[in-house]
Amino acid sequence: MKNCEVCGTLNLKENNYCTHCGCRIIDENICPYCGRKNPDSASTCINCGKDIFPIAIDNFDVFFSEHNRSLILNAKITNSQYINILNRIFGKLDYAEINGKTPKEKVLQIANVFAPTIPKSSGVVHGEYGINVIFYDDRLDDSLQISTIIHELAHFLLFDVSVNFLCEILDVKESSLIKSFIEYFLTVPEIEIINEYCAHTVENRFIPLEFQNFRSFEKCVMDMGLGMEDIEDFIILGNSYANDFIHFLERPINEKLRQSIKLQFKRDFIDSKKEIVSYADSRLFPIEEKNRLFIGLMAYSFESLYANEEARFELEHIRIKFED
Repeated sequence: MKNCEVCGTLNLKENNYCTHCGCRIIDENICPYCGRKNPDSASTCINCGKDIFPIAIDNFDVFFSEHNRSLILNAKITNSQYINILNRIFGKLDYAEINGKTPKEKVLQIANVFAPTIPKSSGVVHGEYGINVIFYDDRLDDSLQISTIIHELAHFLLFDVSVNFLCEILDVKESSLIKSFIEYFLTVPEIEIINEYCAHTVENRFIPLEFQNFRSFEKCVMDMGLGMEDIEDFIILGNSYANDFIHFLERPINEKLRQSIKLQFKRDFIDSKKEIVSYADSRLFPIEEKNRLFIGLMAYSFESLYANEEARFELEHIRIKFED
């Protein structure tokens, strides 16, 4: 499979044109950083000046080099770089037709714009995200499927932003190795707290107030034995990224669709959570501060794996899954 550089849709390797947006996906010099089409002879983008064909790292010895260590430890994502990353990720919506007949069908179509979203075949959890795929339990009432899909989509979006950060820092293109490191990074307990808070906040924006909760976030906090004073920055970080994702998702999940989602909850006779959502927070970090803190956590994770041969076996196992 190969990605369309314009809308991001996965296409068969033999396809010359994207099955979703119709754009030619070979022989066109599309900049992977800003999306600008360049003359066939160009090797650097005429718009942003970056290499159109950045290298891909496919070796852990190369990835865990002293050079890359220095780049990550001293990394800074500028405001304009971050905005470009978000526009590139959410720009895929410009090519999407959201025409489902039910609220669940529409939310499913929105999620599929970003990552394959499919029913899960086993397990008791409502949904999960991993290795570029969103899973949801289609045995649930439609309202719960909706909230689950939105929650897992938020997990994917934080993953995608993180991958883009690392590619920007190292000036490389996406690869299974880069994705394996980010997949590992997002499961570090402290990062999982940020990840779950972000996902719950995005989910809660689009479902009725009385059905909102932070249960998986709360479980992460309890498993680590932390108090609220220990996780204040994690909450603000999670809320800051959630706020950005919500800003873009409010376009396809508009007021009309939100009202339809609310009616779906009533039709399904879902019991309200009957609990106070005490973890909701309105505080946000400025863009530069938010990204500095998050990349600092990424750098700490890189440092912990830098000379850890055992961890590389685990990363290799994750990488193989991305290549299947």
